[in-house]
Amino acid sequence: MHRRGRLARLLLVAGFGLLLAAWVGSNAPGFGPDEPANFVKEVGAGTGQWSGTPGRLAHPAFGAQPGAPERIDWINRNSRVFRLPAGLDPGRAGFPCNLFRNWLSVSCLDRPHPRPPATRALSYVGTYEPYVYAVPGAAMAHTDTALGALYTGRAVTAALVAGLLAVAVAAAWSGPAGPLSVAGVLLAASPMVLFMGSVLGTNGIEIAACTALFALVLRMGRATGPPRWAWPAVGVVGALLALSRPTGPAWVLLAPLVGLVLAQRRAGRWRSADRWRSADRWRSATRWRRAWPVLWLGLAAGGVVATALWERAVQPHPGIRRALVVEGLHRLPHDADAWVRQWVGVFGWASLPMPTYAYRIWWLAVVVLALVALATGPWRARLGFVAVLVGAAVVAVGLDVVVLRQTRFPVYGRYLLPLAVLLPLAAGEIVTRQAARLPGAVRRLIQVAVPLAVAAVHLVGLWANARRYAVGTGGPVWFLGRSQWNPPGGWSPWFALAAAGTLCLVAFALTGLRATPATPGAQTAGGPDTGDLTAYPTETGDGHTSDDGYASDDGYASDDGYASDDGYASDDDYSTNDGYAGDDHRASRHEDAARRASGAEVAGTTGRTAPGKPTDPGRHRAFPTGDD
Repeated sequence: MHRRGRLARLLLVAGFGLLLAAWVGSNAPGFGPDEPANFVKEVGAGTGQWSGTPGRLAHPAFGAQPGAPERIDWINRNSRVFRLPAGLDPGRAGFPCNLFRNWLSVSCLDRPHPRPPATRALSYVGTYEPYVYAVPGAAMAHTDTALGALYTGRAVTAALVAGLLAVAVAAAWSGPAGPLSVAGVLLAASPMVLFMGSVLGTNGIEIAACTALFALVLRMGRATGPPRWAWPAVGVVGALLALSRPTGPAWVLLAPLVGLVLAQRRAGRWRSADRWRSADRWRSATRWRRAWPVLWLGLAAGGVVATALWERAVQPHPGIRRALVVEGLHRLPHDADAWVRQWVGVFGWASLPMPTYAYRIWWLAVVVLALVALATGPWRARLGFVAVLVGAAVVAVGLDVVVLRQTRFPVYGRYLLPLAVLLPLAAGEIVTRQAARLPGAVRRLIQVAVPLAVAAVHLVGLWANARRYAVGTGGPVWFLGRSQWNPPGGWSPWFALAAAGTLCLVAFALTGLRATPATPGAQTAGGPDTGDLTAYPTETGDGHTSDDGYASDDGYASDDGYASDDGYASDDDYSTNDGYAGDDHRASRHEDAARRASGAEVAGTTGRTAPGKPTDPGRHRAFPTGDD
């Protein structure tokens, strides 16, 4: 079963990676949101030009739109000029073309363009934080053409996003719950997330990092406690998120609040003074375990500080005008309707939607997962889930009307997508903790239907996006063989990657059919119901724990947080693998309580245990949980 769980995770991560690769190659150059401006910023940051020089738009054109002069002023305040190496000028390369003319193909990209000499170009995202921009920019600067630089930058961005989604999958995974435990991650990684993660810019990295960080803090809130690798992951992901965009530090500071609101109680901790009188190695290990989180949290805090310093020194900030706040509040219903679609997938420069049925399928799956979480979760989890949703809504509205709306630009759904992923992630975490109490039919439905629905919508999104650039939205639905524009290598390799990624998600869904339902932990004879909401390992016939993801082949607990690699107990488990506490071989209080509850020490019974001899913890220990 342990190997089957590993295969399921590999299939899911491979599916995300292959779909990201298909997006990188099949999306027309320049058709990521603000991609030409991000191109210039990334090359500038990658060549050490972090701040550039101030510049202004040469020919601003916003027509008769309300607030056009204010928009132009805001753009000019954010604009910077960067030096570009020879050949790396996106404007001279001609992309994008036919922008916002969805009924037309992008055959105009096939016109020959001369290789320009080294030049200077303006980017209206020039004042944004350069830290993450420099990562793909350094690779782009070593290419010879603008087209090659664009695909190189996209590939580096997609690789970062794939790694972050892999962290989210690892954090959400639970051995007893199996494929059910990553339903929230599947629904958080919408086609829009993969699209944004495959184009130039840091918005996609911000969304993926938020998904990973929220999944990590939710994992750390389980009654079993966090695995040791979770703290380094929190530090690295938190720093990357904080450095990605101006809103990154806000999500980093929000994450621990989400974890605390949805955290389970950790009952049954052994607080005996014997722990403090144990051997020196236990004292040093305890000190190291306490310093371990602080070390990595300091890395995330450093990212927050670096972004705050940049915001104060370079980034302009709009004022707050009451009239625009009122206007934003009046427009909320209209904006929210647009956000609901953009969170799932509106491609191009927020101008290319998918078919309506794709949105209905996706939101039906999200709503079903949320309803299952509300129906099965304990009252504390339900209140926490509602509190998270209400808090996220308040933050989203505040960012809309108090900050983003003040620039006179519309608030796109991608700006708030880091908050939107909280809905499926929180619902999925609650369902994971309740896996043992779900009816088999409900569990199987979620494990199989959600991945299949996700695979179908991803494929629809990729096809709709490709069709627009190949023949336009008015062209034939089956455009292969009649395409007016082709990506590098033609459509075949990119659709092959898309098909392979979809098949990985389908194969992942099939693993849900074979997954063994989780069962609650064995209750000790005569003991009270502990309210266990997750499954724990039971003893097999050979005396070893079953490989449900908690025990590895070498007899030590796996990375689910029960024991560290060196054999010491983790933060939430003070007994060693042999069931004794410390070197003096005294049984822990949990085992004593288990023996008393099971009646093994009742005088006069046939199976009385010899005084001072510990019983097998695999048979008699009651595992506490944190739910009511």
